Amino acid sequence: MSPSEADRGWAWMIVVAVTIINLAILPIQQCFGLIFSERFYSLGITATQTSLIFHLNGTITCSLGLISGPMMKRFSFRKVALFGGLTVAVGIGITAFAVSVPAIIISYCIIVGAGHGIMFPATNLAMNTYFRKKRNMAMGFSVTLTGLGPILMPLLIAKLLEHYATSGTLLILAGIAIHSFIGASLLKPFHEKEIRSITKGNDITASSAECNGSSTAKGSEDLKPETETDSKNGNVNCRLLNENPEEGTQKCIECSLKNLNNDSGKKERRSILSKMSEHLDLDLLKDSRYVAVILGMGISLVAETNFNAMIPFVLMELSGLDRTSVATVMSIQAISDITGRLCVPLLAQKIGWTSRNLYVVSLIGSTLGRTILSTWGDNYIVVVGVALIIGVAKGTKAVFQALIIPDYVPLERLPSASGMQMVCNGILSIAVGPIIGLVHDSMMSYVGALHFTSVLSLSCVILWYIGGLWRFNKSSVNLNSKNETVPVQEEVEINV
Repeated sequence: MSPSEADRGWAWMIVVAVTIINLAILPIQQCFGLIFSERFYSLGITATQTSLIFHLNGTITCSLGLISGPMMKRFSFRKVALFGGLTVAVGIGITAFAVSVPAIIISYCIIVGAGHGIMFPATNLAMNTYFRKKRNMAMGFSVTLTGLGPILMPLLIAKLLEHYATSGTLLILAGIAIHSFIGASLLKPFHEKEIRSITKGNDITASSAECNGSSTAKGSEDLKPETETDSKNGNVNCRLLNENPEEGTQKCIECSLKNLNNDSGKKERRSILSKMSEHLDLDLLKDSRYVAVILGMGISLVAETNFNAMIPFVLMELSGLDRTSVATVMSIQAISDITGRLCVPLLAQKIGWTSRNLYVVSLIGSTLGRTILSTWGDNYIVVVGVALIIGVAKGTKAVFQALIIPDYVPLERLPSASGMQMVCNGILSIAVGPIIGLVHDSMMSYVGALHFTSVLSLSCVILWYIGGLWRFNKSSVNLNSKNETVPVQEEVEINV
C-alpha cells in the first residue's frame, strides 16, 4: 500500500487553484478581438498585422516550452505559477499604454506571452501530478469552471470599453490578473509517502532487487546525487546480505563492482550536445507517432486559436454586428462551450472513444460552423446557431486536447514532452498564423480566410493518419525513462 495525495484530498483544491488562475489571466486572450478592435482600427493596423501580433504572442508563450521541463524540475509549480502571474499582470498593465505596433509587440506579445508560457506548464504539471486515475474527470471540471469566464467577460468588457476605453479596460484586467496569486498559493507541492514493511524473511530479496537496479529512491532521496544514493544503497545491501554469508559475500562483491562501474561511468566527460539531448529528453523525437501528434495538434491549434480570437472581426465584417451584439454572440458561444465541456466527456465515457478521436470530432464541428458562417453569415439567427455549434466543438476540444500528450507519455517524461509540444506550437504559430491574415487582405474578405482555416484544422487528421495513429489496434512505443516498452491505449479506427 502506498498512500498519497493523488486523486483525493488536496488534489481537488488543485482543480480550484487552476480554475482561479485561468479565470484571472485568460480574459485578455479570450476577448482579444473585442478589446483591441477599436484601438487597432484607429492605428490603421491591417488584418495581417493583427494576426501577426496575436500569433507572435502565442509563439513567445510556446517558445518557453523548451525550458519548461528543466524549470519545473528545479522549482516547484507554486513558485513558477506565482512568477508567471506577476509577469502577466505587469504585461497587461504596460499594454494599456501601448499606442504603436512596436509597443504592443513588446508589452502584449513578449511580456504577456512570456507570463503565459511560464504559467501554463506549472498548472498542467500540477493537474497531471495530483491526478492519476481521475485525470479525465478533474480536467473536465477544471475546463468547465474555466469556461464560466467567457460567458460573462465579453459583456463585462463591452461595458468597460464604453466607460473606460481600451486603456482603462486593460488596467482593470491587469488587476484581475493579480488574483492569480490566490490560485498559485494553493498549488501545494506534491508529496507521496510509501510505507515499507521489511521483515527478516524478505531482506535478501529486497536487497537483491536493489543490486539489480530495479528500485528507485523515494521522497527526499530524489534530491540526493545519484552516486551518493547508489553508494549508500550498496553499503546497506552489504550489511543486510551479511546475515547470509554464503550468498551475501558474492552478491556484495557484485554490488561493489557495479557501484565502481557506475562511479567511473559517471565521471566520463560527455559532449555538450549529448548533455542537452538528455536534459531536454530529445529522444522523444525519435518516435514518429509522437511527432505526428504534436505536428497535427500544432497546426490545428494555430487555426482554431486564430479563428476564436478573430470572431469579433469576422462578425463585424460579415454580419455587420455592433460591439454589444458581438459580445452577446460570444457569450452564447461560451454557454454552448460550457455545455460541451459538461456533456461530451460523459458521453465519451459511455462510447469509449479516446481523447484523440474526440479531438478530431471537435475539429470537424468547428469546420462545419465556419462553413455555415461563411455562406449565411448575414443572418443573425444563423450566426447564433453557428455560435452554438462552434461552442460545443470548442468545449470538446478544450477538454481533450490537454489529455492527448499525458495519455501518450509517462508522467516522468511529461514536462519534456509538453515542452516540445509548446515549442512546436510556437514555431507553427508564427509560421502559419499570419498567412490567415494575408489570405484576408488578398481577398478583402474573411470568407476565404475561414475556408483556409478549416483546411488547416483538418490537416491534423491527415497527419495523424499518416503517422499511423489509427492503423493498429495495439502497439507499443519506447517512451519511458528506462527504455521500457509502454503499451499504447487501444485505438478505435475512424474514417473521416
